[in-house]
Amino acid sequence: MKTYSCTLFVGVLLGVMLMTSSTRAQNPKFKEGDRVEVDSLQASTPDRAVWKTGTVVKVDLSTVAYIVQLDPLPGQLPKMRVIPIRDYAEKWIRPGGGAAPKSQIDKLSVDENDTVMADRELLDCAHMKQPTARNGQPLPTELAKKVIRCLYEKPSDPGSDGATTMDISEFKPGAPHKWRVNEDSGAGGTANTMVYPVRVKWTQKTFYRSYNQVQTDNERVFTCYVDVDKWFCGSAQFIKDGQKSQIQVKK
Repeated sequence: MKTYSCTLFVGVLLGVMLMTSSTRAQNPKFKEGDRVEVDSLQASTPDRAVWKTGTVVKVDLSTVAYIVQLDPLPGQLPKMRVIPIRDYAEKWIRPGGGAAPKSQIDKLSVDENDTVMADRELLDCAHMKQPTARNGQPLPTELAKKVIRCLYEKPSDPGSDGATTMDISEFKPGAPHKWRVNEDSGAGGTANTMVYPVRVKWTQKTFYRSYNQVQTDNERVFTCYVDVDKWFCGSAQFIKDGQKSQIQVKK
């Protein structure tokens, strides 16, 4: 009789717990758009908690959980945290305040083959034509810019991502000089080849399916020269890598 009563009590207790949990799931404390703070470590004790501010972006009743987007650091992508709508997880989420920070969002652009496109027309570097050039003639600035851009600018492979743009913000030609064996490099250079150094600053952007990578104010010295009636330019001196940032992409 005592065993039966104990078993009945445990069964009733479990039933009450399940009902409470079910009620909590059907009537969640937070809703989509609520500002909250979540323990990003989901620590076992309050003294170990690391609180991060974010926004509830979904109340998922199929998995019985809050999906919270944490406020991103500048230039970084937002991170997500999943907080179960359960009694044991109540200590991992609490009301938060303030407005969500505004962050740039790019729109995903794909063609009919599901190839990720850049946000502007790319140079057709594979078919770029040049007028006949000769050693010693002045550097054609606009052509040199295109030749340098073609070192970085490219479309995505068919069905893939990774398209890259290069937008030059500064283009500063230096004093031309004869080929220096220990400094200049490239195919076709001889002692009589005239070399035209150019200091270039640019922004580079690479397009992926879930985010875009931006690198602002890269800076290099490139050397340009004529070989077999065509202009060539190559990276000659590193100055600095630009500031990197990531932009979230959505369809």
